[in-house]
Amino acid sequence: MAHVVQLAGRRETYWRSILARWQRSGLSVRTFCRTEGLNQGTFYWWRRELNRRDQPQPAFLPVRILPERAEPASGNIEVVLANGRAVRVSAGFDPQTLVRVVELLEGGHSC
Repeated sequence: MAHVVQLAGRRETYWRSILARWQRSGLSVRTFCRTEGLNQGTFYWWRRELNRRDQPQPAFLPVRILPERAEPASGNIEVVLANGRAVRVSAGFDPQTLVRVVELLEGGHSC
C-alpha cells in the first residue's frame, strides 16, 4: 500500500512540474503536448485534478444539538450582544435604561 501512495505522490509531483513548464512555455496545450510527447487528454485531466486538489477543503466543526427549551410565558426577554454577553430583562423594564445598559456593555459609551 505504501508503494501505491509513493507512486501517486510521484505522479502528482511529475504533473505539477509538467504544468509549471507548460505555463512558462507560453505554448498552447496542443503544441506543448505534441512537443513533449504527452497525451492531451491526460494533460487536461491532471490540470483539472490538481486545480481541484488545490481548492481549500471545507472545515468540519463539532456541533452539539441542544434540546429545545420552552420559553416562559412571563414576557421576559434576553438580549445577546455582539460580544457574547447577554442581558435578561423582565416584563415592565424601562426601555431607556436598557439602551444605556447595552451601550455600556458594548463599550460604546462611558458613564
